[in-house]
Amino acid sequence: MSLNPSSFIWGGAGRRAQRTLLNIDGRFVRIHRIGAPPPGLNRLRIDAVGDDRVTFVLIHGIGLSSTYMTPLAEELAEYGEVFIMDLPGAASLPSPGDPLSISGFAALVDAAMTLNGIQDPILVGHSMGAQIVVELMARRPDHFRRACLIGPPVNAAERNLPLLVVNYLRSALFEEVELVRVATLSYLRSAHYWVMKTLPTLMKYPIEERMALVGDEARVIILHGEHDYLVPTAWADYLASQATNATCILIPGAAHSTIYSDDDDVAAAALSLLTTAEREAGARKSQRARNAHD
Repeated sequence: MSLNPSSFIWGGAGRRAQRTLLNIDGRFVRIHRIGAPPPGLNRLRIDAVGDDRVTFVLIHGIGLSSTYMTPLAEELAEYGEVFIMDLPGAASLPSPGDPLSISGFAALVDAAMTLNGIQDPILVGHSMGAQIVVELMARRPDHFRRACLIGPPVNAAERNLPLLVVNYLRSALFEEVELVRVATLSYLRSAHYWVMKTLPTLMKYPIEERMALVGDEARVIILHGEHDYLVPTAWADYLASQATNATCILIPGAAHSTIYSDDDDVAAAALSLLTTAEREAGARKSQRARNAHD
């Protein structure tokens, strides 16, 4: 896979953020980094296995973008760097002519992480993003070993479009009004025909089979809301049973988009995957931030 670093476009995305447009084999993704050194080939230090640095990699769901992950990203940035991607077709990005498979999306994310020197991340994926995370871990079980899956679809017993739509609408009744606004704006900015072309890929992805290929040393946390009818408890528990070291967390009162409405719970789950060295380094970083604020 060829990478084209000459495609970088620099811009600001907040006090501690960087924004970069990246072309990977003709497919455009937008990278948002919070608390990071200069991106791409200018990065001075690699985020290597066993060191005290950590990068949280956040992957959004179908038709959405990085926007709704901002509250979670700000929380996690107190403990490490945060890396978020707008996938092709999202957030006004051009969509490829042919739909990508989940494996194709995973390859793009992997390539972007490689270019940015990220070797030992904590992966956090929501909805289709959770599928991409599982695919990354199944493809490279010796490389990706820590992940949070938020609302991972699709229930193997309910893989048909009408039922998926009904369960999505049932869950939407319990979503926060602000999230509905943010999600609507994201959908309007995305390429709608691209979403419809990608949906069959999401529907047929055998996440339970790929979950069984996750490494034995990997730690996986599955989070789902009480009112997430796309991901009922029985399905979440079954998915967890396919991996050696996976656990489920049910978030009371939450629906499918708990990554936004219950970002504190998601952050706590992600932070529980830190090593001792990473946790101590994160505590020092948080203390420095508090001292600078005071």
